[in-house]
Amino acid sequence: MEWLGLVCLGLILCYSSYPGRVKKLEHKVKLLSRGKENKIMKLIKDLVGKKCIVVCDDIYETKLTADMLDADDEWVKIRFTDKKGNTKTQIIRIDSIKSVELLED
Repeated sequence: MEWLGLVCLGLILCYSSYPGRVKKLEHKVKLLSRGKENKIMKLIKDLVGKKCIVVCDDIYETKLTADMLDADDEWVKIRFTDKKGNTKTQIIRIDSIKSVELLED
């Protein structure tokens, strides 16, 4: 019976530093994702005022010819014409954009 208590004590000692390791890994993942997001945000902010082809998850999952109106850290404001010929202005998340292609006039 005493050996069971020793085994439990050993397991507790082994896993007592586990939450600290998880926090360190979470911090590293946050830093990596921020770096990646910053690069994408800078690229999209450079496209403001230009006409682009945007492929996005949120909007019909098709290619849209859109004018980039504004962009911030998480959102992009675009204006596009749908299949019926109606001009729409929509705000979409940067995370939902699959690809952006610049149209040169």
